[in-house]
Amino acid sequence: MLPEITSSVPVLILWAVLGYLLGSIPFGLLLTRAMNLGDLRSIGSGNIGATNVLRTGNKAAAAGTLILDGGKGAVAVLLARLAG
Repeated sequence: MLPEITSSVPVLILWAVLGYLLGSIPFGLLLTRAMNLGDLRSIGSGNIGATNVLRTGNKAAAAGTLILDGGKGAVAVLLARLAG
């Protein structure tokens, strides 16, 4: 059985927008640009994820991308838990 939704529609829309914005941060692209590793979209598979960042040869950037991308999910879960 699903829990009853007690929040108002504007609050639910706000959470949806915040979740979308949080998930849309391209940490792989941002880190490779900050480290002058080139345009990640033109390297390897063209994906902006940690595996393709690793293809640039920079393990630190790949680890940072992995941690920050995983952190996006963790932050979303923490915010949801705090919101009740």
